[in-house]
Amino acid sequence: MGDPISIAVSGLNAASLRLEAAASNIANSQDTAPLTPQPGDPQPYQPIDVTQTATPGGGTQAADQPVTPPSNAIFDPGSPFADSNGNVASPNVDLAQQLVNLDIGSISYDANLKVIRTAQQMQGYLLNIFS
Repeated sequence: MGDPISIAVSGLNAASLRLEAAASNIANSQDTAPLTPQPGDPQPYQPIDVTQTATPGGGTQAADQPVTPPSNAIFDPGSPFADSNGNVASPNVDLAQQLVNLDIGSISYDANLKVIRTAQQMQGYLLNIFS
């Protein structure tokens, strides 16, 4: 089993990545682009998800992973990016899921921070016993 503080730090890093991904997805959820961008056209926003895996000895590792498919066609004939059918590319972002991801990230961050504080307190108590 690994050191509780290093395990909790890996959890803090994973929670931070989850919060960053959710914030980016929410901020770009209303962006639109052409369904088939030409040179010089804006590219559709690529939403990201976070995958988290356990590491040997304890802890976790998190990584960004692109959401597939990255965009959905929506009808918006007034958009400057609309094709002949009035469709544009809209990011494949589920706002409800992103809000859940924000909550999960926030709760996970707080929990890992409490683990670090508790481990430090326990080390302090142990040092007081032996001094």
